[in-house]
This record gives sequence, structure tokens and C-alpha cells, in this order.
Amino acid sequence: MKYVRELNEKDRKAQLDLICEGFPWNTPEAMKARFDLLVAHSDSFGSFEDETLASQIIATPYTIDFFGTPYTMAGIGFVATSENFQHQHRIDDLMSAIFKKLHEKGCVLSYLAPFSYRFYRRFGYEKVFDMLDFQIVQRDLPRFDHTYRIEEVDWAQAAPIVHDLYARRANRARGLMAREPWWEEYKFHLRKPYRFWIAYEDDEPVGYMAYLEDLEKRTLSIFEIVGQEPVLRAFLAQLREQEGVDTIAYSCCQGLDEIVDILEDASPETTIRFQRGMMARVVDVEAFLRSYPFARKAKFAIEIRSDRYAPWNVGIYEVEHRKGHTKVKKVFRTEEPTARMDIEVFVKLFFGVFDLDRDRGRVEADAKLWPMIARCVRPQGVLFADYF
Repeated sequence: MKYVRELNEKDRKAQLDLICEGFPWNTPEAMKARFDLLVAHSDSFGSFEDETLASQIIATPYTIDFFGTPYTMAGIGFVATSENFQHQHRIDDLMSAIFKKLHEKGCVLSYLAPFSYRFYRRFGYEKVFDMLDFQIVQRDLPRFDHTYRIEEVDWAQAAPIVHDLYARRANRARGLMAREPWWEEYKFHLRKPYRFWIAYEDDEPVGYMAYLEDLEKRTLSIFEIVGQEPVLRAFLAQLREQEGVDTIAYSCCQGLDEIVDILEDASPETTIRFQRGMMARVVDVEAFLRSYPFARKAKFAIEIRSDRYAPWNVGIYEVEHRKGHTKVKKVFRTEEPTARMDIEVFVKLFFGVFDLDRDRGRVEADAKLWPMIARCVRPQGVLFADYF
């Protein structure tokens, strides 16, 4: 018999085995410490066939800085179904269960890294940014004279510096996560044996770089690099002198790609490709609108026509924003000018990735309402520097 329930300590071994089946580059032995830390901070649900765990999902709570508004966000990860139980709509059941749990806990948003955009759109998610994948020929890295002192340190020394410098990133308020120490331990220390460079100016840390080196492939992979442009140039200049390296690999969210300008004179052998980015969905439309950082005063209504997996979102919301305060009221009918849309389009509109020419046909609204919406929603897309 098929059923869904929340997972607990007794399910951990079966849960880890299923994750390693679904993501076979992991092994239970190598992943156990990361898994234990993650599930200790997360909600997990499983779909069972009698007593056998057939599918599972993990939702981890974070906070993002959305243009000055702290929103709770659940990162969905390790969505996996055993090969013996494929094509039985088990993920559908799990998504319904996890959204209900998140709504009860007051979670406003959810992000995930999809294997397929089409698959996750049916759960109300929409793409909110792309990733860029860099393959940089070492000789294309810049030469740069500087006075920074760059030291290699271990994770214990790097951890407080990484935490502080990341928290002070200039573009943090465009959607970056407020990282907690446990997450940094999970992201860096328990993930892979990253090496860390710290750049100092007058003995003050001003930048960091986490990286891995593959001597056999003569490749160095930058995992994260943070600092003002001169600091980034200094790191890249030092990488240019690194022995045993032919190629530098780096992936980042579009918008966190400061090194693009640094590489503007690179040869054709250096490539930058678009890769699949993350998707977002709104778990609680009313709470999202109530705290949304509107750019200008506005008075209108939004109608969510459908949201199969979070049906509490369906309905009409009257919105009035003036003098920095927002009032939201859910009503049965309204006389306010109204924009009617599905939940995926709502995400695109309020996350700054709505294309007026391409997406306008998916919204039912009076022509006079568009100028108001265009003025009051944030035109910039969100950024993100984490993965789950």
C-alpha cells in the first residue's frame, strides 16, 4: 500500500541509501557526516510501499535577503525515487505533503535546483536565474601588480573570515542567503577538501577563494571567490602562476559573474556557457505580498487562478502600498484593477524575470494596470550563491 509520512531517526539509513541510489556519485560512507548534519536541520518526507521507502524529499529552512526583506525559504533537495517505484506519482504526493508542512511552519518561499524545468513547473516552480560555467585557459588569466598578501589557510582559520566577508558582500540584498555556521560547515568543510586563499590588505581580510586542484587533469576548480574587483584580479593573477594547471573551471549565478569583465580579452579557447539555474515558488502568496519590497506606491489586486499543490494560494488579493507600508486583504471579489495569473507567472513577475513581450499573454489584466505594476515591482532578478 502506498502512503506518505514524515521521516524520523529510524528511517535515516534507508533515506541515505535511497539518496545514494538516486545520486550515484555519492556513497553512504562518504556522505554520512553531511547527511546527518543536513537532516538535523531539515524536514524530510517519504513515500512508502508497505514498509519500504520508495521516494523521499528533504526541505531545509533558510533565510534570504530579498531587496531588504528577510524571507524564509525552504531549499528542496535530494528528491529521489527508487528505480523499482518509478512513474507512480510519488513525487506529486511528497510535494503536496511538504508544501502543507512548510505553510504550517510559516515558510514563504521555496527554491530547488532542477534536473528538468518542465518537470518542476507543474509544482508551481519557475526559473529565476541562470548559471554560468567558465572554462578558462590559464594563460588568459590577467597579470596584475598588487600589494595584497595572499595566504593559504585551512578551514578552521578560513571559517570566520569566509562567514564575515560573505555577509558583507555588496550585492547580498539581491536575494543571497543569510548563512548560518552549520550551513557553512556543510557547504565547505564536509563537502570536499577545499583549499582556501585569503587576501589581506594591511592585515585585514578583504577576500577569499575556495578551490580544488586535480593534478591528473591539470585543472583547478574555483568553488567560491569573493572580494572587490582588485582582489579578484589578484587571485586570478596568482592562479596564472600556479604550476601544473592548464584550465580553471568556475560556475556561478549570472549576476555574480564579476570575473567576466576581467576576462574580456580572453582567447576563444576560454568559454562561458549558460547552465541550468535554480527555480523558485511562492509557498504563501499572502505573506509574500505583505512583506514584498515594493519600489513605489501602488493599489491593485492580484488573482491567483490556480495552484494545485498549494491550494490556499488561490484567490484574490487586494494590495495597497504607500509610505513604506503594505496592506494585503484576501477577498471574494474586488473593484480594484486586477491582474489574473497562475502561480508560476506570479513568481516571474515578482522575481524580476517577467518578459512583457513573451509572458504578457499569460496574464489577464487591463492595459492601464501594466504601467503601475511595472513601476512597483522590483525589475532586477535575484542572485544566489548556494546549492542544495
